[in-house]
Amino acid sequence: MKDQGNEHDTGMNLFFLTDPGDLSATLSSGGGLPDGFILGRCGSGSECGHMLRELRKGDETALLPVFLEEFPLDGDREAADGPARTKEEMENLAREIGNRLRDVDENALRKSLDLRLLAFLYSREGKKLRPVLDPFSRELYSYPLADHLSGGLLDSSRWISELLEKGYLEEESLADRIRACPKCGGAHLNYVDVCPFCRSMDIRQVPFIHCFTCGRVGPQEAFVREGPMQCPFCGARLRHIGSDYDRPMDNYLCSSCSQTFAEPDVSCRCFLCGAWSPADGLSVRSFREYSLSDKGVIAVRSGNTDDMYSVFDALNYTKPEPFRHILDWQLQLSGRPPVEPFSLMIISFLNVEKVKEKLGRKKVTEIMESLARRLRESIRKTDISTKTAENDLLLLLPKTGQKGCSVLESKVRALEKETLQPDGLVMEISVKTAVFPGDRVEGEDAVLLVARLKG
Repeated sequence: MKDQGNEHDTGMNLFFLTDPGDLSATLSSGGGLPDGFILGRCGSGSECGHMLRELRKGDETALLPVFLEEFPLDGDREAADGPARTKEEMENLAREIGNRLRDVDENALRKSLDLRLLAFLYSREGKKLRPVLDPFSRELYSYPLADHLSGGLLDSSRWISELLEKGYLEEESLADRIRACPKCGGAHLNYVDVCPFCRSMDIRQVPFIHCFTCGRVGPQEAFVREGPMQCPFCGARLRHIGSDYDRPMDNYLCSSCSQTFAEPDVSCRCFLCGAWSPADGLSVRSFREYSLSDKGVIAVRSGNTDDMYSVFDALNYTKPEPFRHILDWQLQLSGRPPVEPFSLMIISFLNVEKVKEKLGRKKVTEIMESLARRLRESIRKTDISTKTAENDLLLLLPKTGQKGCSVLESKVRALEKETLQPDGLVMEISVKTAVFPGDRVEGEDAVLLVARLKG
């Protein structure tokens, strides 16, 4: 290990830092960035966390590998690439991250925080956005990775919700579910038992006696004197429970209104804004883990969250995972009598980037919209579609044999001519099909089928 601020003794250019001053000097030197950083044990955990936050919010350093010799906070664990390991392990992981980042447009990352977050997940295989318990935050949970990458400029929960709604993220396992104040959204609540009649907190639990002679009910202490048990209302002697008296369900007494009741109501007071709410009136929030979706991968690789392929979502679009399940089900049915034919079609746009380079993004989007309209006219309501990370369009055509599949294939291939530009440039369209049961391969599932057709 070399001196702080110098290159760590690895094959890759990993800087070892222990002081925030060295980090500032490294970032402002103009001598080029390393392949990653190793943050050693700082003078305090806060200094180490500060350096990590500075790296993650920087345009040039946000996606670089960062290893920590220790994790001061759980949030730092989520925003770093793990603890400092052996030289070989850090080199291999840094190299893997660097290789995946080569698929990303660096200029696009500087302009879009959305792409920066998606690219971080893309460059770390299997990486998820995880909520971390933060007792000092308004909502009790935060997403540290999103917070670090935005530099605290965005509401991370709202940011993630927007990316999820756009289809760039997918929901994973549920981490926790909380109740929050309906007025301010705060999760710091005090649950208080209150009188159901006057809403007072001044209640106490006491045993009650019900006199059978006069029917009156009162606290047990009023019936028990120094002598035998006697009703304070009618004077009757109470010797036997069940025949002279019993104990009613009511066992709470309100000191404010003197009402008795069996169970109190529960009311909640927000520690942040002071508002009172009934327990059933609280907002419910779920905190989940999130992963990068196929659409998110497309956005990262294309360098644009304005997905030009989204125009095809109107073609009875289904997310890739349920599409695969349906295709698997169809493949299983194709091996059982009575056999219903179906077809699978893969439509690929081969030279989108070349066309975009010559005509511009706006023109390409117009071409895609025109193709989507023509395709929509040709398919049925029962046909479903999905998109792959490689921008291929998959069409599942139930109850469609060879003849019907060939007709649609001819229509799709004819669309290429409609994209012809004055200079002779066309949008090249590839169509590959499989018709079942004729093209069925024993033991082949949806993933293998698509791979076979594309290959």
